[in-house]
Order: sequence, then C-alpha cells, then structure tokens
Amino acid sequence: MQNAPEMARDRQFNMRLSEDELRRLDAIATHYGINAANVLRMLIKREADALGIAAEPPKPTTKKKGGAK
Repeated sequence: MQNAPEMARDRQFNMRLSEDELRRLDAIATHYGINAANVLRMLIKREADALGIAAEPPKPTTKKKGGAK
C-alpha cells in the first residue's frame, strides 16, 4: 500500500469497539501491513471517494481570550 503524504493531525477521536470489531480491525491492519489508525483513514477516504464527498480545507481555529462567562 502506498503511504499517504504527511499532514498535520491535531485532532483525536476515541471510540469503543466490541471484541469482534477489534479482531476485524486488527485483521484488516495485518492484511494491509498498516496500523489500526491508518486502516480507519483508508476506509474513511475510500468511502468518501465512493460517495463523491470532497475533503474541505480545514477552517482556521480561533482561540478566545479569557474564560467563558
């Protein structure tokens, strides 16, 4: 499998998996010789491409000064 170009990844996504889902994820990762995170990236891109969903450029984040009132 071809390596994806390096990009900034500053977002984190956590999820719970059943034992069966984890076994399947590990099996897919082993098949492609990549880790679980890259399997998810690959599947997300593949499905988005199939649906014709283009990735939008990230929106700039703005940090608010001070705390919420």
